Amino acid sequence: MTISVRQAGAAQVVDIAGDVDLGTSPNLRRTLFGLVANAQKLALNMQALRYIDSSGIATLIEVLKDCQSSQKQFVLFGLSPAVREVFHLTHVHRIFRIFDTEEEAVASA
Repeated sequence: MTISVRQAGAAQVVDIAGDVDLGTSPNLRRTLFGLVANAQKLALNMQALRYIDSSGIATLIEVLKDCQSSQKQFVLFGLSPAVREVFHLTHVHRIFRIFDTEEEAVASA
């Protein structure tokens, strides 16, 4: 898994590529929690994500809860069909704000 961070408007955009699993989710967790303190909005770009398992989903839920408790925004965008299916099977698509494009995610209020 690779992670890069860039600024897009008022949002910190986190680009992830590869697989998020038990071995890589701690790195994603560290990165996202490190960004929450200094960002009003985090937008996670999942376009190049091939796979996510339950540990990756748990990491995203932890970050979402942290953002909600500190009144910050955490949005997702660009879910591939395989990742979207995992989100639907686990019903977590109901708790996240998910957008198709970066433009929609960054512009969301």
